[in-house]
Amino acid sequence: MDAFQGSLFAAPAGRYARVALNTPVRREFAYHIPEHAEPVEAGCRVKVSFGRRPIIGVVVAIDDAPPKGVPVERIKDIEACLDATPLLNKSLLRLSRTIADDAYCSWGQALAAMLPAALRSDRSRRTIVTVELVHALSEKEFETLEMKFPKQAKAVAYLRQAAGPMEVREFCNRTGLSKSPLTTLHKKEWVKFGNKTAVIDPFAGRELVRDTPPQLTEAQQNCVAAINKSIDAKHHQDFLMYGITGSGKTEVYLHALDRCLAQGRGGIVLVPEISLTPQTVARFRARSGDVAVLHSGLTDAERHDQWLAIREGKLRVVIGARSALFAPVPNLGIIIVDEEHESTYKQESTPRYQAREVARERARLESAVCVLGSATPSLESWQAAIDSPDMQLLYLRDRVAGGSLPPVKLVDMRTEKAEGGQWLVMSSQLKFGLKKILEKKEQAILFLNQRGFSPAWYCRPCGKTISCETCDVALTYHRWRKKALCHYCLKEESMPQCCPTCGHKVEMIGVGTERVEDSVQRAFPGARILRMDRDTMLRRESYEQALKDFGDGKYDILLGTQMVAKGLDFPKVTLVGVLNADTALHQPDFRSSERCFNLIAQVAGRAGRSLLGGEVIVQTWMPDHPALLAASKHDYDKFSVVELQERKDFGYPPFGDVLRISFESQHQQRAIAMANEAYEALKAVVPGGFGQTTEYLGPAPPPIERLRGKYRRQLLLKTNRQQLLLLRPTLYKLAEQQGIVVDPL
Repeated sequence: MDAFQGSLFAAPAGRYARVALNTPVRREFAYHIPEHAEPVEAGCRVKVSFGRRPIIGVVVAIDDAPPKGVPVERIKDIEACLDATPLLNKSLLRLSRTIADDAYCSWGQALAAMLPAALRSDRSRRTIVTVELVHALSEKEFETLEMKFPKQAKAVAYLRQAAGPMEVREFCNRTGLSKSPLTTLHKKEWVKFGNKTAVIDPFAGRELVRDTPPQLTEAQQNCVAAINKSIDAKHHQDFLMYGITGSGKTEVYLHALDRCLAQGRGGIVLVPEISLTPQTVARFRARSGDVAVLHSGLTDAERHDQWLAIREGKLRVVIGARSALFAPVPNLGIIIVDEEHESTYKQESTPRYQAREVARERARLESAVCVLGSATPSLESWQAAIDSPDMQLLYLRDRVAGGSLPPVKLVDMRTEKAEGGQWLVMSSQLKFGLKKILEKKEQAILFLNQRGFSPAWYCRPCGKTISCETCDVALTYHRWRKKALCHYCLKEESMPQCCPTCGHKVEMIGVGTERVEDSVQRAFPGARILRMDRDTMLRRESYEQALKDFGDGKYDILLGTQMVAKGLDFPKVTLVGVLNADTALHQPDFRSSERCFNLIAQVAGRAGRSLLGGEVIVQTWMPDHPALLAASKHDYDKFSVVELQERKDFGYPPFGDVLRISFESQHQQRAIAMANEAYEALKAVVPGGFGQTTEYLGPAPPPIERLRGKYRRQLLLKTNRQQLLLLRPTLYKLAEQQGIVVDPL
């Protein structure tokens, strides 16, 4: 029975509520509405008893009768209705059901992803506990502490690096430690705890300076006219705006949003990275006034307050990362997905949804417009815009400031000479480029998607690398900690000296952002370098302050990981250096070439955004790779033709569906058994085979076979939509089992 066949209006006494709970079980549970209870409607949260524990669920429908075959006396009463009016409207309820079906999770899990944590638990913390280092330890004190109490020493090291109050919750997430070491340090009076009150308005005290819209180019006017036509008609339409970097996509977004606001409607703007939020928010506030911000950097209480202000219509523009898509904007008129190609729009925990596709579905349900924008559109969106009438393609081929895209030079690192036997960090061309920009007092951005000092220790005699004890992952050396760190389980180890297999001395190989910073500083002692990675951005305020300082000219070189590669707009940046373009190509992923192309094209777009011009230097050991060659020529059209044909030949998206089914257990044989059982269950429904419409790859070990002490297996399923529908019941059953994850790729 469809969950929406029941009434969506308040239920008189004696009716039954169907409640979706945040559990893996794909079913809803019936609860009786007591006679004297407050009115209960679909979309309201209720407190119920599930087994022996209280739990909060969401009512998805009201029925006049109990479920068939269930004795009335076994149906429990709702303990309390927590909302006077529904938190989620009919469109969001339907959207959550679609997510549950497509992401192989329960309806309750999909609904939980839509609500702020404070509403999922009926608890909104008004204060946030912070911790700060107040005792400056001498090196001797620190060494003694590390010898006797390594966890306390680790805590001190991170608080030193934070250089200010750090939220305890964030501290625990970053370090993998509990609060216990902090408590002990507090007793020694080495750290102090504090309480920070969450604010309802994150922009309180900040002056709102309005700007004047610039004159649109003809191409921008055409884009705005097409989008506004659908907005005025209150008709759902998807747009893919393909605009090169610097072509003025954001200005088109702003004009379309203005049209929605003038009609009393609201809008949602998604950005792929938290680091992009400050710049994006500043531009939208300057044009649209007060906006709501939703991203992972907010506290539970701040997110809760913003969410309720949105629901009440006080804030009609919402800007944020992936989860902002579920903001309860009344009378939604437009959803904008900026940099729609980004992999960060894919949720990697339950529910595993693709925000780009969910945005299109929500716009359809609410008769709104959805605008996907990118300089390097995802191949799925590009193919949809070419083939489907549901997606209209818009072009912005020129930069608004004039000029052309910066030239991209591919540097073959195989021909570069290492310096004194050391691992080469910068090519001679990159060094020369940095020397020029420093002389001219301009700025540069250096990108490397590998933090730490060195990503591995290597033993030459036996060829082994030093791995984490609980993960099949090479340990990364972090010089600021003088420790080897596993980036998955966060365990730290002392610097390895000898190979555990053969006893020979091991050496560090590879380059991380710490080593790059050290090399650049030695090459250019007077350069002011700002490093942005997970080791330096420890506090919530760090992102915004770092970007502000760079924009104000306090630094010459911005060095960082993924967070500096996209969306940033600094007119004085005339040089961008990509230190290792091959990282993305080495991933066992059918999208690796696409991600490499996107990365080069996006990071290249950070240069030459003013009359100063610019250039891009890409260091690679694979200069003849088609993705790199196409990116160096800014030739998306050629790249997409070649890559789409290859996807079509092998049945990969957008020409087929691919699912990864993962199996995990403390015991290796159990993981193998689960994978084999699942494989046989799926083959019994659709036999499949090599060269057929449905193909099973595996079961086999994944690239990382052991993670956080658990053994893993995976099965890849390639199929089409018709046969996937036949397989879905079996896949749903698998997804309910502990240790099994079904993930659409």
